[in-house]
Amino acid sequence: MDVLDLVGPAWQLIPLRIPGGWGVRHNGLDARRLADGRLDANDSEDLLWLVKLPPIGGEYRPGPDSPWREVHLDAGFYRTGYRAVLLDPDWDHILASFSTECLAELIACIEKWLMNAPTGDLSPPV
Repeated sequence: MDVLDLVGPAWQLIPLRIPGGWGVRHNGLDARRLADGRLDANDSEDLLWLVKLPPIGGEYRPGPDSPWREVHLDAGFYRTGYRAVLLDPDWDHILASFSTECLAELIACIEKWLMNAPTGDLSPPV
């Protein structure tokens, strides 16, 4: 089942599969199902901001091979489509970027990156 199938007629947060080790700084990724079955989704530039948390009782450990480095995931809607960006650790250091007009593809990319960041496969979903 696709998580977008769970969206009903009232505005609600889109259910995301966020693995342990990630903190939610902002979540405005919400939508509602219209009477004709289409989705009406939030089209803000500030949809989602997640941060990879440091190890329990520890601190971030920088380095390209460290699974405990500070990584942020930012997602938003920009004019005609969605964009997700993985920052390592800030806007001056973009690890990966993905753009699409399809909300389902955005969700798939976010969930894939959350499972694989910061040391896994960061290619777009297929």
